Amino acid sequence: MPQSDDWLSSTRQRIEIPAQFRALLSALGLTVVGALTSFVVSLVFRPTVTALLEPSLPAVGTLLMAKGSQVGFGVFIGVYFVATRQWEYIRLRRPTGYDLLWVVLGNAGLQLAAEASRFVLPFFGLSLDVLSGAGSLDVGLTMWPVLWPVIFVFLYVLPALVEEQFLRGIVQGRLRKEFHPASAVVGGAALFAGAHGLYAIGQSPEFLTTYLLNLFGQGLVFCLVYERTDNLLTVALVHAISWTAIDFPFFELL
Repeated sequence: MPQSDDWLSSTRQRIEIPAQFRALLSALGLTVVGALTSFVVSLVFRPTVTALLEPSLPAVGTLLMAKGSQVGFGVFIGVYFVATRQWEYIRLRRPTGYDLLWVVLGNAGLQLAAEASRFVLPFFGLSLDVLSGAGSLDVGLTMWPVLWPVIFVFLYVLPALVEEQFLRGIVQGRLRKEFHPASAVVGGAALFAGAHGLYAIGQSPEFLTTYLLNLFGQGLVFCLVYERTDNLLTVALVHAISWTAIDFPFFELL
């Protein structure tokens, strides 16, 4: 019996899946299921919003339609936490001065990523111009000169926080457990881009490639901000501001 037990133990050790591979498979699987959930929910959510709000509140309806994917992510993370009780992936706290510094750096980083894309993509025969206006349903905060803080919190920050909880908190959180921070940032950025791939269905190969590469650059910024702050609210603020017309004019000063 002891020899048999030793043989079984040795066999299990030989076929045990490495922790990093398990983490990668877990993050990939969660991304696929979450992205599919988001896509399906958004297909139902958008026409529902159109029917209920477009006639009487067209501006609010248009803005809500733009957040269909985040509603889908919200459905997924709700089911996920009810089923798993893995509350440790909810990394939320009041922003500190350090966090607010990373909000500024994050938005500057998004501009830098966009400039890098404009410089690099032409070498591959691609251009960001192909994405001009694609998927943009935002009507701008100027539509609400008095209520814009309320609109910003509930229709910008909250949807961004939901998406960040899924893609940074849960997905990148799996990678952070087993990978070096740099690898977790790059892997998280790739999964962030892939999670949005369904929204480019039916587009040309040029559009799809440009779309995914552009999202990968943005993902690097979001993942880095999360890695440095460990605060989902900080990343959500960066993400929410990126949906507005607010600019950080650092490049004009260079």
